[in-house]
Amino acid sequence: MNNMFFKEVVELQKNYETLVECKCLTKKAMCELCIPFRDKYNLTDLQTLRIARKEMYLSEMISLAEMGE
Repeated sequence: MNNMFFKEVVELQKNYETLVECKCLTKKAMCELCIPFRDKYNLTDLQTLRIARKEMYLSEMISLAEMGE
């Protein structure tokens, strides 16, 4: 299993929370945060947003990580 994927998920979620808390969540900020992660792991926009917002179950993330291996 790809441990780096899960480390980057945690980082993505922390950065997303920071944007929300500081009221800096603009479309540009969201794109700068999510697009590199999305492209690196070949995800859809929806999958990436669900991960960032903590709306995706761990089992789904495991499936994504295994598909990327």
